[in-house]
Amino acid sequence: MNKKLFKWKYIFITFGLISVIIIASIMNLKTTFANLTEKKPVPNNDDPGQRILVVVPHPDDESLGMAGVIQKAIELKRPIKVVIVTDGESYKKAAQVFTGHINPTPADFYKLGLQRHSESLAAMSVLGLPKNDVIFLGFADGSTRFLWSDFWDNGKPRISGGTNVAYSPYKDAYKPGVAYTGENLENELQDIMKSFKPTDIYYPLADDVHPDHWAVSNFTRYAITALNLNVKEHMFLVHHPQWPVPWLLMPNDSLLPPTDMKDSNTVWQSIPLSKQEEAKKEEAIKQYTSQIKVMEPFLLAFVRKNELFGTKPVITIPEVETKPNLYDKNMPFSLLSIPAGGILDQEIYKSADLTKLASFYYDNHLYIGVQTLSPISKNVRYNIEMRLFYNNSIKRIDLGLVNDKLYQYKKANNSLLKSIASRPIIDKNILWIKLNIPQKQDLRYIFMGSDSIYKGRLIDKIPWNLYKF
Repeated sequence: MNKKLFKWKYIFITFGLISVIIIASIMNLKTTFANLTEKKPVPNNDDPGQRILVVVPHPDDESLGMAGVIQKAIELKRPIKVVIVTDGESYKKAAQVFTGHINPTPADFYKLGLQRHSESLAAMSVLGLPKNDVIFLGFADGSTRFLWSDFWDNGKPRISGGTNVAYSPYKDAYKPGVAYTGENLENELQDIMKSFKPTDIYYPLADDVHPDHWAVSNFTRYAITALNLNVKEHMFLVHHPQWPVPWLLMPNDSLLPPTDMKDSNTVWQSIPLSKQEEAKKEEAIKQYTSQIKVMEPFLLAFVRKNELFGTKPVITIPEVETKPNLYDKNMPFSLLSIPAGGILDQEIYKSADLTKLASFYYDNHLYIGVQTLSPISKNVRYNIEMRLFYNNSIKRIDLGLVNDKLYQYKKANNSLLKSIASRPIIDKNILWIKLNIPQKQDLRYIFMGSDSIYKGRLIDKIPWNLYKF
């Protein structure tokens, strides 16, 4: 063999092996292979709805998740509104590429927000949706998770990490100058729902690992529950480990549910797209030039033969007459199983990797259990948060386990205190807490989620779900 050819062949093989090692270190290859070979069909639905409301966190999410739905609604002359919660301005990599500045300034992030705003309008124009049917709320990109948990009340706005302001700077916002609080965001969503009166609402899945996506999911489901709306809910997924696969334009393939979400309390449905709808979707996605420049393969991976949506049935918390063994390693009354791996990587800290949530009601107390991959650690903060939907009010409970001690926090004006009934029960990798729930007879639903924090970083979460007794 020619020595020069042998040399290049050797370099190529070496590079390939190194690439595989690098990919293996950052991806769960078992999950990737499972997603690639998934063949289970998903039931089809051809009807997008009668009056359609789309709620998304960022410009481009509406095209990634629902470009086909939007086209079908327009073709069928069904009323449709698209609500975009943030202008996506805090994405540092996109700001660097867009402005050419290694360290973008607040002014640079603001310019990116204006650009992404215009990109959404261009994409919707491609799909045939008029500008008047697109609503920008103007909240801060990257902040909605904090508005949901810590900055709810209107007297306590959060300063954006990008534009460095606590009030919306966008003139075209639904309410210009709105303070960045959870209460304001929630009120705006409820206002739009009450005025538009949708029959179908499309919004993110709470299982999405991007904080803005699961936070917007929570805000939307909160609004639907608070208003007691009788609507069809269609939840879409964008960010999830090793999904969709591959990150390539594959217009002849179907978008299928991630294999690791089989125990996630999600019922899937597929809306098939015609070749023309696929082509329009691809054209719409390519209008997001600021994003195409930094992640084109990922964005185009959503151009498939269908669009995928889930629903989340309300989970029933059992009321029992006999108290189970809380030290049972199989965790009695487990309601949700979460795939190991965490939002980031289970190797970061396995004690922060949440795997199960359990709950039951016994002797006038609510028991909530959380299981982790490794034993409960004093170095991790474990949070359990809930919103209680009563017949005539909404309350909240926020709990945190720190150094094996359970704390209850007042995070908003409607926070309930003194609900902790006893010390937490900790046995290796299982945590149980016992709560007093006031006025149980008037309680409609419990909206609940959990997360883990290690060294100030969100490591994992149990997606928010709606529960009832």
